[in-house]
Amino acid sequence: MASCASAVMVSTLGLTVPAAAAGSATVTPTIDEHALTEVSEDGLDAPGARESSPVTTQVTNSSTTNLPNLLRSPSAVNALGMAPLGTFGSGSTAISPVSLQESQPRTPSGSAPAETSPEPAETPDMSGGVREKTEDGVNIAAISDVLEVPESRSSVVGVTYDTETEVTVEVRIRTGEGWSAWDELEEDVVGEGTPGTEPFVVSGASEVQMRVLGDAAPEDARLLVIDPKHSAADQQAVEQNAPVAAPAPGAEAPGEAAAEGAAAGAEGYAAQPAAAVPATAAPGSATAQTVAVKKVSKPKIGSRKSWGANERLRKGKASYAPKVRAAVVHHTAGSNSYSAGDVPGILRGIYSFHTKGRGWSDVGYNVLVDKYGRLWEGRAGGVDRAVIGAHVAGYNTGTFGISVMGSYGRSAPPQAAIDAVNHAIAWKLSASGVSVKDRATVGGRSIPAVVGHRDLGSTSCPGAAFYSKFGSMRKDIEKLQQGGAPAAPEKETPKPAPKKTAIDTHYEGKEKVLGKPTSKEWDLAGGKVKNFERGYITWSKATGAQVISGAIASAWKGDVRTKLGLPVTAERGGLKGGGAYQKFQGGSMHWSSKSGAQPTWGILQGYWASKGYENGHIGYPKSAPQCTDGRCEQLYEGARLVWAEGYGVTEFSPRGDISAGARDLNASQPGSADDESAEPGSGPAGPGEGSADQETEQSPAPTQTPAPAPSEEPRQETPRAEEPKQDESEKDEPEKDESKKDEPKEEKPKKSAEQIEKEKRDAVIATAKKHLGVKYRWGGTSPRSGWDCSGYVQYVYAQNGIKLPRSSGAQKAAGEVIPASQAKPGDLIWIPGHLGIVSETEGQMYDAGSTRTNTSKRSYDWMLKRGAVFVRVI
Repeated sequence: MASCASAVMVSTLGLTVPAAAAGSATVTPTIDEHALTEVSEDGLDAPGARESSPVTTQVTNSSTTNLPNLLRSPSAVNALGMAPLGTFGSGSTAISPVSLQESQPRTPSGSAPAETSPEPAETPDMSGGVREKTEDGVNIAAISDVLEVPESRSSVVGVTYDTETEVTVEVRIRTGEGWSAWDELEEDVVGEGTPGTEPFVVSGASEVQMRVLGDAAPEDARLLVIDPKHSAADQQAVEQNAPVAAPAPGAEAPGEAAAEGAAAGAEGYAAQPAAAVPATAAPGSATAQTVAVKKVSKPKIGSRKSWGANERLRKGKASYAPKVRAAVVHHTAGSNSYSAGDVPGILRGIYSFHTKGRGWSDVGYNVLVDKYGRLWEGRAGGVDRAVIGAHVAGYNTGTFGISVMGSYGRSAPPQAAIDAVNHAIAWKLSASGVSVKDRATVGGRSIPAVVGHRDLGSTSCPGAAFYSKFGSMRKDIEKLQQGGAPAAPEKETPKPAPKKTAIDTHYEGKEKVLGKPTSKEWDLAGGKVKNFERGYITWSKATGAQVISGAIASAWKGDVRTKLGLPVTAERGGLKGGGAYQKFQGGSMHWSSKSGAQPTWGILQGYWASKGYENGHIGYPKSAPQCTDGRCEQLYEGARLVWAEGYGVTEFSPRGDISAGARDLNASQPGSADDESAEPGSGPAGPGEGSADQETEQSPAPTQTPAPAPSEEPRQETPRAEEPKQDESEKDEPEKDESKKDEPKEEKPKKSAEQIEKEKRDAVIATAKKHLGVKYRWGGTSPRSGWDCSGYVQYVYAQNGIKLPRSSGAQKAAGEVIPASQAKPGDLIWIPGHLGIVSETEGQMYDAGSTRTNTSKRSYDWMLKRGAVFVRVI
């Protein structure tokens, strides 16, 4: 694959920017590194993890490589009878690729060789030994856990690996509006460092996830999450670097030597004549056919120092070409919704990914452009010099790599950004006497003076919408080089100012507290939310407008946000030890200087309230509730509270010892604030439990009836089962042959209790096998419409004359707990919230576990690790 240059925790690396490079503040970007080599079960269970993507719909040759057309060479695409690169699909205006003529009969360095018909290849073993599929049947070789990213500022993610591979890497982000669609991360091939993807900028999101599509993930694939942090100097850098304005007609640049010397001296690089640069400074060569052009004035370009570049990260010194012969236009990948104040941090993130993640000597581009029209210095060495970058393999020497920050496949960059690109290219080419109408020989090919990355490699960069603007851009650059001004864009009819919303009105006077808006209003829990630099404002008819700020705003994200919903009050202080709290639709958020901000809700919150909230012996919460498989627990300063289905709430000491015998055996009212199971899988019951009432499957609640006392346990039904039903029917049949009444009757040997028990167990196993494959449905109880774990167990045993209660906890209580060594086929294996039927195969069970496994036979080792017990009901 090729593109624009730009899971278990393995390591965390801090990158310190010296205070001198970033103003008065010290910024420490961090890189969190995660393995991306296997299928994470938790990641696979995340909503939408298996959804198809625009890339997978283009997959061909899915038996071996799953490589989309966009990543194939033009010759391979033509061989497969597909549309060539550089054209839109049916119904769109065609854009012809720029003509690239070979000046020598050879394949340029870094470009993909012509492909021939692929020979059949053996399918390698799958990473992790598990073969998973997307909804449209493409293999998922690896998928990460859902990873948190800072929501209040932009971050950068990407994937690196040590060996070349033919897979597709995809990324998606989660904002307040939910998960985005999967988006492809193309591979960077730039002739430097180790293989990997382009960096992907994340803005306005709380979580991110990545997956690898193909036969097998690279054995050494690593997912990097970079938090570039925020510096007090970032805003100053933005304010001092004004967006580029078009040069006045007739304006020419000052003498090149003077400008070059001043710029080089300011950045600490001694000016050297081009002739002094060795010819072996970098691979590749460039020559140009030029005509006389006027020098264009240099636009304002923010320095590396202004955006906080840590010069210790780059390796060695810059390499130079004799002259710049052509410009290559790129875009970076990721969000277009970043704020102006995010830009310096994004630059630090891309720089960190290129140097520490990919092992490059420096950031790949010569200059980067933000959507507001500001230019920023990229690779070190002096923006006035012909610095050799790392932005397209085989074509780095003698080219000027300029990249607009954002993704521009569907929409072009704002006009301000395009104007900045035009001015920078016009200036850079004119400094070498190159006209935009010239052609140059670079890397063995004759190319126009201004090209897109897609013209030199198999990539979509700089995006179809951006690429469609190249015709008008070349015309504007030509006018700039002729001393005129570019054509003014058509003026749009001014739109009427939008009406103020309730959130806009509530924001007035809170600018210093919340900072600037960073998003549009989005929907949540029947209301609206708007992101700000330091918090949120929410609104609904029921709650009115409310502010979330500070530590509570930082903790209000992901699943916690989904569970709590919107705030119903403002933050209130005055609690014990200077603490504060804020009430939400589904619970509360409490903060103290020692515990931080932590959410509480449901039954555990109700128990905490009964003990006096933070004023009691339990103190403040120290973690969010963790609920899985019919069990919820939460750590507090003075206790650990655990709720399990059928057992209620038990209070432990923080060390794990039982310190109180409190047990909450009162079932919560459905729909109340304490109802932890109003939605399937969201409460303590988690997967595998549900209501026996099929008519209320939309909002079932797990049975929370306390375990019956010993005197209420159902009696064993084995004696009744000893007489086969056929004997009952024979009792009433008339004697047909009176002549044989005196003959001695053959008495059938009576079955032993052991035989009867074995037959009963065999019948249970046969029934369990019969219904393998029945779909999992939370709250279901029948094979036709689906069932959960206890619904399945109840049905199987009922078919064999054994009546069991509905919920897993009650089913456990209906039997006798036995040692694992005595377990036989047909017994039950149980943990809080889940159970299965012990199978005839050692170490395996029959169960209805989840929508992923449905009704299946599988190992119960994972249950043993959670303290499972065996139960006998036969």
